[in-house]
Amino acid sequence: MSGNTEAKGQQPRAKIGIISMGDMGSALASLLIANGYAVATNCTGRSQDTIDRATTVGAELLSTDEALITQCDVLLSVVPPAQAAATAERIITAFKNVSSGPSPRSTPLYFADMNAISPSTVRSIAAQFTTASLDPDRDVRFVDGCILGVTPSRKQPQTSTASTSTKHVFPQEDILHDPTTGWSYPLLPTSGPWSFTDESTFPYPYGNHFASTLHIEHMLSDLTDPNSSGAEKQTTSSSEIGQASALKNVYASLAKGFAALSLLSLSTAHSLRILPSFLSSLERLAPSRLHTMTRYVTTLPPKAYRWVREMEEISKTFTDDEVGWDEEQEDVFKHVAGVFRFVANETVLGQEKVGKRRRGLDLEDLCEALGEGLEGRRKRRAVEKEGEEGNEGEGGEK
Repeated sequence: MSGNTEAKGQQPRAKIGIISMGDMGSALASLLIANGYAVATNCTGRSQDTIDRATTVGAELLSTDEALITQCDVLLSVVPPAQAAATAERIITAFKNVSSGPSPRSTPLYFADMNAISPSTVRSIAAQFTTASLDPDRDVRFVDGCILGVTPSRKQPQTSTASTSTKHVFPQEDILHDPTTGWSYPLLPTSGPWSFTDESTFPYPYGNHFASTLHIEHMLSDLTDPNSSGAEKQTTSSSEIGQASALKNVYASLAKGFAALSLLSLSTAHSLRILPSFLSSLERLAPSRLHTMTRYVTTLPPKAYRWVREMEEISKTFTDDEVGWDEEQEDVFKHVAGVFRFVANETVLGQEKVGKRRRGLDLEDLCEALGEGLEGRRKRRAVEKEGEEGNEGEGGEK
């Protein structure tokens, strides 16, 4: 259970397992490997695209989850929200197999759920480990985490303009840049009783180095009494599972909620033949909004299927018992999920893959693709309506 070394005589760094090697998982693997960590994954049963991403970044391919658990010090779960619970179940089963075998682990495994899920969902996943009688002192230590921003990459964030004619220049959002290393990166906040930033509980070599490499920051809990006017602010390291997931959801709701509204606005403007006027008005009156909208909607097609469940998890977060919003507000992001479901299931945009893009790369083609999908929906509904009316007529004749 040891990783690479940078120089002879140094202690080995922690070996990191990543499930799975999607766009974000493979990018995190690339960042870790560039900083001297060994990274492994299990691609058994996965697509060739996933296998190719893993081999391209230099991750070790293992054939079983048991091998991951035996060899790795940390497992990062980076999967679509709908797969988060099943992934945890896989690891629990594999851990039990390892524990009952000839070579059980001698140190606790850190399992970090970095997925876009609600606080209630991540708490239920953490409870699976407790129910399975996995002791955090000797077996598995569960970390609630999230990823804020876009995939890490070794390039300078690009400044861009809202259009070819505008004079406004905008920095890239949702990413930070370290000029000393050349890497651009997201933030990885964590919460819960176990922390990668506390070397007294994360005993592996280079504990702080691991956290700083991935820009992991353990969150602070606000202990200030909200009902006490003028009370001095009090904070402590967050020991609560669910806070990192809550942060992910409130952050993502702004960007992805705006992306869904943008899709509705753009497709409506296209269908009503006012798209040029709409874009021209934005460029003149709100160029930063046009810039943000363009970046969001032209990059989302390969991710639309994954965002359906993510929006449902945001909906659950907003209606948590501690929050107080009711079913009417819960429906807001259920409908947002419906927008992404339409993109994923009823347009050609749903067939797009990261690194292999063909459609929706600019606003005009994106609107064409959305329009094609909406026209197909109208035709299907017309056929369904005719069928229903025909059935009613036959029933009346009888």
